[in-house]
This record gives sequence, structure tokens and C-alpha cells, in this order.
Amino acid sequence: MKPLFLVLRRMSFSAMVLVTTAIGLDVMAEDYTSRLTLDSTAKASEPYSFQEAKDINFHSVKIDKFMWFREKRALSEWDKYETFDNVTLQTIGYDPANRDHFEIQIITAEIKPEKVARGVDYARLFAKEWAPSVAAMKEYGRDAGDVFALGPDNGFNRRERVAVWREDKSLLIVRAGYAEEEAARVEPQIAQFFGALKLDNDATDSIDGAMHLEKLPSSGGVAYSARLPDGWKKLTQNSDPNPSYTGAIFTNSNDPDGNAAVSLFVFPTPKSDLSPTDDQLRQLAAKVVEIELQNLMPDVGFKLDEDVSFVPGEKVGDVDKGFIDIVTLQGSEQKIRARTVLSLRKGVVAAVASLTAFPATPKDVATMIHTDFVTRTIGEGLADQLK
Repeated sequence: MKPLFLVLRRMSFSAMVLVTTAIGLDVMAEDYTSRLTLDSTAKASEPYSFQEAKDINFHSVKIDKFMWFREKRALSEWDKYETFDNVTLQTIGYDPANRDHFEIQIITAEIKPEKVARGVDYARLFAKEWAPSVAAMKEYGRDAGDVFALGPDNGFNRRERVAVWREDKSLLIVRAGYAEEEAARVEPQIAQFFGALKLDNDATDSIDGAMHLEKLPSSGGVAYSARLPDGWKKLTQNSDPNPSYTGAIFTNSNDPDGNAAVSLFVFPTPKSDLSPTDDQLRQLAAKVVEIELQNLMPDVGFKLDEDVSFVPGEKVGDVDKGFIDIVTLQGSEQKIRARTVLSLRKGVVAAVASLTAFPATPKDVATMIHTDFVTRTIGEGLADQLK
């Protein structure tokens, strides 16, 4: 197959760690999604304010018997990700008579905008420092998310629920930790606190404001475009006058290591009411990965280890299927994480895809979650174009 983009770009990929890390969840026999409930009937009657982080002041419920203690203490655990300018523990709340039963920490952070990530990925990043196993995740739009994690601590079977809201370049992180034996009493209170929480400010999102559109090449049909954060640029255009698809690959000028790429491809279908099988979508996802690698690394062979993993929460068109695959580069045995989401609409199959270094280091993790933010943004823009 003729490559779309005749580009050779250095991409240094790290060795593979647990596959589940790239997907987002640790392998669990039990479904813990029900632990992430929100009580939308709870009233936000209590102010929570921080002099040094006014952008994320908020209101939520008042928790019975809780006392709040100011900390204003810098946290360094996340410096290794190189994605935050600062992380600060602002305050801790608990019942002084039963602190081991239930505690809430309010944390703020300032992010590097060129490494922005989805809210749910920030929540997972923080939770993994406090508990070894992330068991459930839930998104509340692109910029807010919630995770449930398991982990023993100080002789207790501890549970952690961590939620993150992004307001421009600031993050509000709420960590609720509790003993498992207190779950029946505590979890409804957490559902109220998280469900009622409302940020006081509605700041302009400068990260969204800096985004730009990159048009895909068109041969006279519908012209599609990708909405991208600052720093992401299209490599080249499709020079084939009669392409069987239209598409573009984008790389990040803010990433000197070249460890990530995203792409958008639109494939016409023989008829508008075509309903491809799961196997056909699986084959198309593999073909997308092949196109990406042929253009980014044309002289390097590879092996695709197909892992039929649906990517949840990525609805774009009428039919959606997502895959996260492992790509092994020949000769070096280095690993790449390939993520592809396919959507069928109006006589086309659209593919939003990415390649990233496998998350063997914290810096790789930061690259991966920023890339997932980019593909999420492209997907949201594509949804409007496919209506």
C-alpha cells in the first residue's frame, strides 16, 4: 500500500509494562462501577475556599461531625510525571473521633497546558499513588472524572475514591479515603459530597481557546477537519488524486522525543446503510495501525498483537468500536500502544487513532494521557461533523 505521508520520524519507545496500565483499569473479577454513584439531589450549601487557588473554590454539602484542617503543604509525589507545575494539599477533613473511618483531602494543582489530560486520567494518576489497584472509572465530560481504587493501608482494607475537575490550567482533586467496613455508612456521604460539588468560578478555558483546526485532504467530497490543541500539527497531505480514504496524521511539536502521534481517517462505505461486523471493524482497526506505522516508520517491520478491548465512553457515530493493541517492533522488541476508535455514520467509517510509547515510565504515562486528551478532542469535533 502506498503510504499517505512519506515521513521518517524518530520515535523512541519504551519497554512494555502491564497491558492493563495502557487500558486504564487493573484486572478485576468484580464490577465496582456502582461505587461511583453521585447524589444529584444533594444541596451545595457549604463553601470551600482557598486563598492561593481561587479558581477552584467550590460549594458542596456539609458533612456531619467533620472538622477541616488547613494544610497548605506542597506534594512532590507527582513531580516525576513532569506534567504539573505544583500540587498542594490544601485541607483535610474528618471526624476527630473516627479519623481512620473516613477522611477527605482537598488538593489543588496547576498543570502544564501543553500536557493537558482528561479529568478521568488525572484522577487515575493521583489514585495510583495512594492505592495499588484502580477498579472503576467514570467520566463526567472530557474535563472531569472519578475513580474507585482498592488498597490496604495501616492494617485496614482501605478504599479510595478520587475525583478531579479541571478549570482552565487548575485542577481540583478530591480524595475520599475510608475503611471498607465503613462503606455502607460512608459511601452515601461521598456520593452527596461529589454529587453536590459545584465550582464557584466559570473561567474561560485558555487551552480550548488555543485549539486550531487542521483540514483533511479532500477530492471534492465532504471536507473533514481535526480540532487539535496547540503544538499538534499535520505532517503532510495525501498526494494521491483518487484516494480510497482521506486522512491525516498529526504529531506534537512540544514532544521532542516524538513518542506520540494521532490520526483521523475517513473511509467511504459502499452504501450508507452498511452495518459492518465486529470482525470487519477489527480488521479495519488493524489496517489503521498499519497505515500509521507505514507513514511514521516506513522501514521498520512490526507485529500487531490484537487485544480486542472495547474503549468505553467514546460514542461518536451510530456504531462505535474501540481497540487497544500492542505493536512489537521487529529487531528491537520494543512495544507501542495503539488505540483506535471506529465510528459509522452517513456512509463512512471514521477512525480516530493514536500511537504512544508504552507507559513504562511516569513520563511515558504523561505522554499517553495527553494523547488520549487529543483523540478525545478530535472525536468530539468529529461528532459534530458526522451529524
